[in-house]
Amino acid sequence: MREINAVAEAWDFQCLRCLHVWGDLYEACHADDGRPVVWRRKGIVTTPPWVDQSCPNCSAPQVKPLPSRGRRDTPKIPPQN
Repeated sequence: MREINAVAEAWDFQCLRCLHVWGDLYEACHADDGRPVVWRRKGIVTTPPWVDQSCPNCSAPQVKPLPSRGRRDTPKIPPQN
């Protein structure tokens, strides 16, 4: 049986239309082999940070993730009950 570990990861994004830059915090649940199993944002299961993003400023779908800030010493996202 695989062991699952949850890690908070900070991601930055840039809109290619209006150049707006923003960041978001994700929780990546990794298996003991290091591969992500589930991604959560604000406690809700979501796609990985680099998939299906749209700009919160202009709603454009042309968004690119910036170089990852990686794993951070951020407070753990509380689990959903």
